[in-house]
Formats: sequence, C-alpha cells, structure tokens
Amino acid sequence: MNRVINKVIVINVLCLCAFLVLLSCKEPKYTAIGTPKIEAGTAKITGKISSPNETHKNNGSVEIFVPHPISGEISKYKAIIDESGKFSIVVDVETDISLIGLYTSLKPYNSLLVKVKSGEVTNIDITYNQNLDIEDVQTEPEMNKYQMMRSLPVINQMLGIYDAVPEPQIPLYNKSIKTFLNHINTRVSVKLEILNKDSLLSREIKEILAKDFRIWNYRVRAFDYERSMKFNYRNIVKDTTATPKMQKIDKSYFGFLKDFDLNNPQYLICSSFIDFQKEILKNDTLVIPKIDERDIPSWMTSVKAILSNLVGFKDGQYYDILAANAYGRQLNEDVTPLTEKQKKNMSDYWREGEIAKILLRKNQQVVELDNAKLSTGQTRKQKP
Repeated sequence: MNRVINKVIVINVLCLCAFLVLLSCKEPKYTAIGTPKIEAGTAKITGKISSPNETHKNNGSVEIFVPHPISGEISKYKAIIDESGKFSIVVDVETDISLIGLYTSLKPYNSLLVKVKSGEVTNIDITYNQNLDIEDVQTEPEMNKYQMMRSLPVINQMLGIYDAVPEPQIPLYNKSIKTFLNHINTRVSVKLEILNKDSLLSREIKEILAKDFRIWNYRVRAFDYERSMKFNYRNIVKDTTATPKMQKIDKSYFGFLKDFDLNNPQYLICSSFIDFQKEILKNDTLVIPKIDERDIPSWMTSVKAILSNLVGFKDGQYYDILAANAYGRQLNEDVTPLTEKQKKNMSDYWREGEIAKILLRKNQQVVELDNAKLSTGQTRKQKP
C-alpha cells in the first residue's frame, strides 16, 4: 500500500515539474518597467552583434532613439560596431527609466524597445540568422525578450503599416464634429484590440503602448480639424481643388483631452507624447501663449485658464512638463539659447530641480552649437 502511495506521489511531482517547465517555456518572464521620474542623467548602452558571415563588419552601426520628454525632442544616437562586433555609447536621459528604440544597420527598422536606467549600464547582445532577422537577444539586466522584440511591431501593426489594402475611407466632412470624434475613438478602440489580444505582453507594457498609440492618433487626426476635413473630402469626392464647407470649432472641441489622464507619469516614456505636447503648444484654436521671458507662475496661470477644464485638472506635474516643453520649442525649433532673464525665471521657479538641470544642459548644447556656427562665419540667430 505504501509503495502505491509513494508511486502516486512521485508521478504527481513529476507531472507538476513537467507542467512548470512547459509553462516557463510558453510564458515569458515579466520584469516591471516601473513608474518614471524626471531626472537629468546619462545611461550607457553596450553590446555585441553576431551575424552570419560577419555582415556587421561592413561599416555596421547601431541606431538609438531616446525620447526626451522635458526638452521636447527625440534624440538620435549612432554607435559604430567594431571589428569584434561590439559597440558602446553614452546617451542623455531625462527620466530615471527610459524606453528607447534600437536597431542596427544590418536590417533597419527591425527595432527593439529597450529599457535603460539613468546612471547604469545596459548590455544588449543581438544574434542575427541567415535572413538577417533577429534570432536571439540577451540583455543584462535581464529583460522580457518577447516584449523587446514585439512592442514596436505591434504598434506598426495597429498603425496599418503591414496592411496589404488601405483602410476604406468613410465620409466625415459632412458629418457633425461629435460624429468625427466618435469615429476616431472607435477606430482607436478597434485597433487596440490587436494589442489586447497579445497574451504574451504584460499588462504594464500594454498600458504604455495603448497611451502612446491613442495620443498619436488624436495628434494626427483630431488636432487640426480643418486639415482632416479637407483630407477626407478629397479622398471621398476625388476633387483636389474644391474644399468642403466646414464647421467652426472653439476651445471646447478639445474636451477629449480629459479622457487621457495627462498627469499620468507613464507618458514620460511614451515617444508620441513629445509631438503631442508640441501640437498643444502651437495649436491655433487653443492659442497657448509663448513663454518668452514671462515668469513661469504668471504663464502657468494663463495656460491653466485655457486648459484646466479641457484636461480635467488644475494642478499637477503635467503643467511643469508643458512649461519645460515651451522652453524646449525655443531651444529645439528656433535653436536659440535661453536669455539671462529666462534662466532666472527657471531658477526662481524650479530652483535646482531636475527640470531646470535638463533645460540648462540642453541650453549649453545650443550655446556650443551657436559658438561652432560663429567660428565658421555663420550669423548668430537672434531671438525674436
């Protein structure tokens, strides 16, 4: 009797072990991304590329895209792959954790989404197969391999980049504004089902990718109502000369912003958030004033009077980020250094905080670029 019981126990243990092994093969290990915090720092990225016939040795490089949500740009970095297949580069970061895009010259746009930490080293070893598709990725610290390889392709799938037939156009130019916004919301919800059905992506990365995808859609389709109506009219009527009779919109049109929860810190690691902020700052209907040399509290008061009812809140980190982005437009688009008055305004408001450090770091880069232009005889760009 004891032998039978022992035999059953052994069989049950073996079955349990086999099940756990099978489960570990099917479900990837989840490593949390975490909640990002604003921080002026750098991150080092190293790695090794392995490919058949050492293809990577033919002037190979690694392209890295780092979102900078405070200065308001996506910075591109390039690391050369050496003879042994290794690469190394240090990048500026503006949050303690960042999600960067990375691909190599072996097969551009076959991209990985990689988490890096400020002040730390992330090592990425990539192995390619005969077709120069990524066969394996090993990272230190360890990351979810499936998530790294699948996150950006699933965004492209939702965007319809892989669709053989374009999505059919429906007439919206002669419909109500509410119908137009409902159409965008429905379209986004349908596309997000592609993401939601992927059972191997963690809930956390799905939340981040969904935020990224949603604000991209609204930035492209909703922000410029007139442009969208003209585009829709020309696609439906097939007339490139005439324009439809359009309804007028006012600030209340942007009430859809309330659905985005823009105070959520996850937006700091959404790459689409950067251009989304630019659209808010330059929109002709919202008419957000330029910050120029205004003190930040008074600028913030005028901005909140415009946005608070639309976004659904009067206070929070979002407004600080928007103020930083307002300075970022001057630094990135005008390529004009901060004035002494602007630097004082920043110091009075942010003291020695991380946002001030980030903007002053970016300003120093603009000053160095400006000096380089002067040394080659180019004219200094004056601030209007």
